[in-house]
Amino acid sequence: MKPTFLELRHLRTLLALKETGSVSMAAKRVYLTQSALSHQIKLMEEQFGLPLFERKSNPLRFTAAGDRLIRLANEILPKVVDAERELARVKHGDAGQLRIAVECHTCFDWLMPAMDEFRQHWSLVELDIVSGFHTDPVGLLLSHRADWAIVSDVEQNDDVLFKPLFSYEMVGICSKDHPLANKEVWQAEDFAEETWVTYPVPDDMLDLYRQVLKPKGINPPRRTTELTIALIQLVAS
Repeated sequence: MKPTFLELRHLRTLLALKETGSVSMAAKRVYLTQSALSHQIKLMEEQFGLPLFERKSNPLRFTAAGDRLIRLANEILPKVVDAERELARVKHGDAGQLRIAVECHTCFDWLMPAMDEFRQHWSLVELDIVSGFHTDPVGLLLSHRADWAIVSDVEQNDDVLFKPLFSYEMVGICSKDHPLANKEVWQAEDFAEETWVTYPVPDDMLDLYRQVLKPKGINPPRRTTELTIALIQLVAS
């Protein structure tokens, strides 16, 4: 059996012929001369040993062999177009991988919905959160182990670009029957005799200690937990 070779340009030619209904208009659609398009169709018919459409029919009618190739064109060409678009987006930086380093335990409350929103606009970008919480997320950037880091402080580094996301209010929680529950604003001294329930991270990652307690020389006893819901339950009890 003689081998046949079917190329994408052949399918585009047949689809243009189907959609326009004439050789001359199809030739313009695929940027060929009329004679070049006729020659291409003739070569296809010689390869398959079958006519692809009825000559001198008006409107133009395809044979069973031609209809089969038209169905193939309708199946394949849209996928080819989608693939070409995706590759173009990859070329222009709209696809790839974004590795995120997270410093703060509580980031996930807003980060996960933000990632869902991101995926709707850049579906070809694979999002990946670098495993665990890191005391030096900037170091992960500099060592090319992360592409983006969520940090609480700006470091002076010419190799890193910092952009503000938002500001937040530092708050504490206590049980409803705690003596501090009725106080509008807590001072550093209010923590001196209290047990502080917090995350098991170094002190330099705890804003309350670094910015409020440490300047006053206050270091209360602590209990730690990795889960926010467990932290809240411990405070409530």
